[in-house]
Amino acid sequence: MEVGKVLYPIKSLGINTRVGIWTVGCFRNCFNCSNPELQYSDKSKDASVETILESIKDFKFDGVTISGGEPFLQIKELAKLVRLINEQLHIDDILIFTGYTIKELENMNDIDVNYILSHISVLVDGPYIENLHTELPLQGSSNQVVHILNKKYEKEYKEYLSKEKTFDIFKDNNEVHFIGIPIKDYKEQYNTYLRGIRDE
Repeated sequence: MEVGKVLYPIKSLGINTRVGIWTVGCFRNCFNCSNPELQYSDKSKDASVETILESIKDFKFDGVTISGGEPFLQIKELAKLVRLINEQLHIDDILIFTGYTIKELENMNDIDVNYILSHISVLVDGPYIENLHTELPLQGSSNQVVHILNKKYEKEYKEYLSKEKTFDIFKDNNEVHFIGIPIKDYKEQYNTYLRGIRDE
């Protein structure tokens, strides 16, 4: 499975403390994509699902968020990842971001897609559309819909969605990652933060 990054702990992409997994590869080329570095397939980023699980199994977390890229470009690997997170890590709060709509996924009539949809807690669907940008949590643009698929988490996610967007900051060697659904002026905030680091 081609994976661009795995980060922990994440607070900005779902309820409680989470692991974030970002897949590589996307064909949509959305204007002002927040992860353009993950659009192109990169075989050097390929790792087995077992290796991904091994890298996160000792973290203390309540949920997993999978984004990209487009996770559903690697359907079989994604289904296996969801299954092993459920079965081996005993985590059932899995949130997936996708540019497909839930209807498009259902219409694929694919056994692996159907498995994924029946074993995750939340799907955030639809492509990012710049002129529909929204400040609502978990949505980049207002066409995107947050589908709460596991009613066990409905109350917590509805409370989460009533709050403001947040973001996490990771400093990794010479790289800085802003994690979260971007707000309108996120580039200005990012540059302000970087200037602060350089001034330290």
